[in-house]
Amino acid sequence: MKAARSILHLDLQSFFVSVERSLDPALRGRPVIVGGRDGLSLVAAASPDVLERGVRPGQPVAAARRLCPDAAVVPGDLEAYARVSDEVTAILLAASRRVERPSADEAYVDLTRDSQAGSSPVPAAEAIKDEVQRRLGLDASLGLASSRLAARVASSWARPRGLLVVLPGYEASFLARQPVSFLEDLPPHLAHALDEAGIATLGDLADADPQTLAAFVGTTAAERLRGAATGADEQPIQVAAPPAWVQEEAVIRDRRTDRAGLLAVAAGLAERACRRLRPFDFVAGSVIVEVKRAEGTVRRDETFEPGIGDDETARQVVRALAEPLVDTASGIRAIQVRLSRLSRRVPQASLFPTTAAR
Repeated sequence: MKAARSILHLDLQSFFVSVERSLDPALRGRPVIVGGRDGLSLVAAASPDVLERGVRPGQPVAAARRLCPDAAVVPGDLEAYARVSDEVTAILLAASRRVERPSADEAYVDLTRDSQAGSSPVPAAEAIKDEVQRRLGLDASLGLASSRLAARVASSWARPRGLLVVLPGYEASFLARQPVSFLEDLPPHLAHALDEAGIATLGDLADADPQTLAAFVGTTAAERLRGAATGADEQPIQVAAPPAWVQEEAVIRDRRTDRAGLLAVAAGLAERACRRLRPFDFVAGSVIVEVKRAEGTVRRDETFEPGIGDDETARQVVRALAEPLVDTASGIRAIQVRLSRLSRRVPQASLFPTTAAR
């Protein structure tokens, strides 16, 4: 018997703000605006309490500060956001190869069990939430259901740190009272057409006469929208493509960092890079370390056969490669670790094969 689909929606509400708070604990509990500090900067993101005061992304920071004068304004760190987003993806890929990231704030993960031997979706979802909090310091709300839409609505009800499960068979009743604005990528002209037809909720949409609805939005769109509104969406979560290479980089902002500290940073980058290989069971045949100094970039690399994929070996290799490069007198600006020549891990044959019992 085919198992019911288990689609997880992970909601990292106000992702940029959450990352800033994880980097600077002094921001926790305070209203936060992410954007530049000069007069021409625009709001990139804001914490929920700031949004409640009328601040919106894309608004001039100066106008946002008038609406919320007590907010802390931070310039943003695109490198940190990209790094943390990659870490989130690595955590999700460790649970399933079917992962989609529509944006930095959210993700869909297919946790459907292919057999009774598979991990139960609810413990798997809880493990993801705990790992995101433990490793990255980010709060996530999660929704688990048989369709994308039901899972996404569930995660919004689970904010800020909960997990809401929609049981199979209850999708339509759960969605019925939700506004049609929950529909993903609903074009403005379709939203206007639904409003003109008096369709305000997903329940209204599910109960709408097919011919009447088709007259407003077209036959194909009508069928798709009614299916989504009842939780009957069968759109699959795509299998994540394996990487051609992985790269981790750290910008060194503290010029006082000593040699031991720089080598520790390099080793940490190696561990993060290895973690991104693990979901694909890949090993790296080449390790490259680049150090950006004030006078230019220097690099060293080494190749391996059949390849390395465990954290400790990667840490040792990267430390050895980085050691001649991290001359603190040269003004280290950044350290980069790249793993390439990736291939599937080949099980090593036993030196002492077990003979069959006679």
